[in-house]
Amino acid sequence: MKKEYERNVTRKGVGIGSGCAAGRLAFFKREQTVIKRDLTRSREEELLRVKTAIDEAVRRLTTLSERVSLETGASEAEIFEIHAMLASDEDFSEAIEEEIRNGACAEDAVERAAKQFEAMLSALDDPYLSGRAGDIKDVARQILAVLGGEENARAVDSDEPFLLVADELTPSETVTLDKSKLLGFVIFGGTPNSHASILARAMGIPALIGVGKIADSYEGTYALLDAAEGTLVLLPDETTLKEFQKRARKVNALAVEHEKYLRSLIHKPAVTRSGRRILIYANVGDVHEAEVAYLNGADGIGLLRSEFLYLSLDRYPTEEELFESYRATVERMKGKRIVIRTLDMGADKQAEYFRLPHEENPALGFRGIRISLSDEEQFKTQLRAILRASGFGSISIMLPMVVCAEEIRRCRALLSECMEELRRRDVGFDAGVELGVMIETPAAAIMSDELACEADFFSVGTNDLCQYTLAADRQNPLVSGICEENREPVLRLIEHAAEQIHARDGWIGICGEMAADLHLTQRFADMGIDELSVSAPYLLGLREKVTECK
Repeated sequence: MKKEYERNVTRKGVGIGSGCAAGRLAFFKREQTVIKRDLTRSREEELLRVKTAIDEAVRRLTTLSERVSLETGASEAEIFEIHAMLASDEDFSEAIEEEIRNGACAEDAVERAAKQFEAMLSALDDPYLSGRAGDIKDVARQILAVLGGEENARAVDSDEPFLLVADELTPSETVTLDKSKLLGFVIFGGTPNSHASILARAMGIPALIGVGKIADSYEGTYALLDAAEGTLVLLPDETTLKEFQKRARKVNALAVEHEKYLRSLIHKPAVTRSGRRILIYANVGDVHEAEVAYLNGADGIGLLRSEFLYLSLDRYPTEEELFESYRATVERMKGKRIVIRTLDMGADKQAEYFRLPHEENPALGFRGIRISLSDEEQFKTQLRAILRASGFGSISIMLPMVVCAEEIRRCRALLSECMEELRRRDVGFDAGVELGVMIETPAAAIMSDELACEADFFSVGTNDLCQYTLAADRQNPLVSGICEENREPVLRLIEHAAEQIHARDGWIGICGEMAADLHLTQRFADMGIDELSVSAPYLLGLREKVTECK
């Protein structure tokens, strides 16, 4: 025991799950892969080495996916399918090969390419896309481990059950831990939507994220983790320990029953106590996320972000590439409705080949539908791909950053042109595909009565609506808290929009972060919100909350 430390020191964080765990802290020790640079190899030899390593990494990830599918579940196994896909991604491989052709050894090439992709994704103000930065890092580690001849590059020094402490945990690190000894996770950073958090929930292991750095001199000291309260108590005294043990017995028993109850809701409609149904949709980025959403009972997809494919390429995607991507997602959802947001580039989402101008305030600049309408041919390429995919399932189109009715009319005109072009090509599509609008600006909320005369449906993007309403940049730590502390103006705008849209027999959902805030679910039900769209990990909890609403 570290006597120099004060007893009963409490650290706050965000709890994952609702369980409790007590045990000694064991710090995760990640052995850095040693890069042995051999400059005597030819470029051809290095290219062969990296290709072989990627193939082996994909094999290992596929094996992990199969193992996780059996031990934890098919939706969690999808994480490793995504990683296998990223490892063999053509653009990632090309970036590695380019580094080798420029003289780098295979190991350096993998590191440099991974850092390029990480930097690009981390800079995005989109939880899904920025979360992929961690995926790239994990994939790179897998490839580097193969290149270094390593089977296991991680360790926890403990012969007894432990609370794992780590700066971060990748999915592969998470699932390869000895679960017979693992009592809980304590992570310095992280988000509730990270893969480690998702896996912790699926494994039924309590976790605490965002606790900040804990000195490794606490190694081996006793601690109490309460995920429901979001606390970690370091060096508890006897009285605190006894109170915790009493609470833990009750909490853990209830947590097991609650998880069973949540899983029982997967295929049941979310209906309030007054008998009103609210659709529970999912926000996804690609076909793999759609599969996870489907397995967790999503009624449909309320936001399919279409820009990931654009960001992963060094050129505009072709109509065929876009079509295949959309069709695969449609088929995974097995007939459930999918709302595809058209390209939402600009601001934090940048790609060199778009050649967007430098802007002093990009959040208020050239982005979203403004970019699409400035390049009608590229926009029509996407619209044709969406229309073609609509022939395989239920698809709706949603326009980002709309501020006036004229933008919707211009988009309808282009959509009609695309339909006529597909008819001439004798290509099937759904001629009744709906065209919706995202309410992300105060202008769209205020003018929702006029917009409702042009659009078939609406979805509120609360992230941007907050920053535009409150004049507070969510990415600026000096003012980002304003968005959390001053929600009422935003909620009143949403309520106004809902009233105007419903008065015209319209349909309105919410797909921003507020949709997942269970403290607001009753408020949204009172407004008559028709649909709430959230990331897959929040689907079941939200479904339960709706059933508790009046």
